[in-house]
Amino acid sequence: MHLDLQTLLVCLFLWQSFTVLLIVVYRLRYAQEQTSSLFITAKYLQLAALILLLLKDFIDTPLSLPIIALLALAGGTLESLALLMLLRVFGSKVERYYSILFGASIVVVVLMYLLMPEDPLVIPVACLAGVLIIAYPAYILCLKVMETSLQIIMGLLYCIVILSLAGRALEPLYSVLGINTQVSQFLYLFFYLGIYLYMFLGTAGIMLLYREDSFAEMERVATYDELTGILNRRSFVLRARPLIAASAMKKLPYSFLLLDVDHFKSINDNYGHNTGDQVLTDLASKIEHQLGHGDLIGRFGGEEFAVLLHRADEKSSDVIAEGMRTAIIGSMIHGVPLHYTISIGVITIESGERLSLNNLYKLCDNALYQAKKKGRNCVVRSYENIEVSSFRH
Repeated sequence: MHLDLQTLLVCLFLWQSFTVLLIVVYRLRYAQEQTSSLFITAKYLQLAALILLLLKDFIDTPLSLPIIALLALAGGTLESLALLMLLRVFGSKVERYYSILFGASIVVVVLMYLLMPEDPLVIPVACLAGVLIIAYPAYILCLKVMETSLQIIMGLLYCIVILSLAGRALEPLYSVLGINTQVSQFLYLFFYLGIYLYMFLGTAGIMLLYREDSFAEMERVATYDELTGILNRRSFVLRARPLIAASAMKKLPYSFLLLDVDHFKSINDNYGHNTGDQVLTDLASKIEHQLGHGDLIGRFGGEEFAVLLHRADEKSSDVIAEGMRTAIIGSMIHGVPLHYTISIGVITIESGERLSLNNLYKLCDNALYQAKKKGRNCVVRSYENIEVSSFRH
């Protein structure tokens, strides 16, 4: 089995050069941030290692091999850090782990070169360090995050790279392990294919993850309210419609609620808009904890929130609505007691009738208005055209 190493290196060099060129051009237009800065720096280091490999026969110095190994390890370390940042698992422990790992790699590579300059152990040692560098991102992608198919497949491909590096790291033990020439040639070929795969994952794979992350962020912005983290009005409506249709088709009850913070303007005027925002965030969190599986909560605008209680009849919706009203009593905002209250309008459909969200909103809005007239801090139930106060304040 014959493999032209020089041709392989030229192909890798061209791949890496075009990758760096495209990334640099891309970065000219968009704002730079830490993840992309680490990523492009990793590509520069890897490109430098490839250039030195191509010129190794023309550079008459024994230091070229350890320098190449250290450049490759530095590039791999920064690329792994960029990937972990992209996956949002980067922290002080991860930073410390990679700092220690890279520092130890420098020491071991230099010692191997100084102690055994004629014995080419630098590459096996560098491959072993490479395994440790890639292992954590592979674990995160395969076992920890697992949010998308792309992440899982990338994790599995990184595992293949780890196996190829491990095979090359065991090269000094081939004779001890009884590995024959054919197997060793296969392991060499597997190693080179692993390097190709690693380059591919470090460019196309990570760029696809960037794109996937951008789409996820766009979807999050379009779906959730920025302040409270719950559904915005548009997303609430889109998700509530099929739930109402399903309940109506199966003749199951469902309840719709409108909640409003009492005297919210006074809170903003007396405590400031930042405190008002904290009140809304606190309210959304407490109401969300009162909901069951399949229930929805959304911010309809300002201090008004909507809730759909999936398959909740009149009795259970009464209990839940009162639980919501009492849950926010005695709330602490910035460590200071701020006794704000809410008023709630509620309607329950138990007949299997499918009312539009617009009609449900109008009926609940009328009930909420009645709750305000009754002195606030209470729940008023709507029976389509008749509103009856169902709770005290």
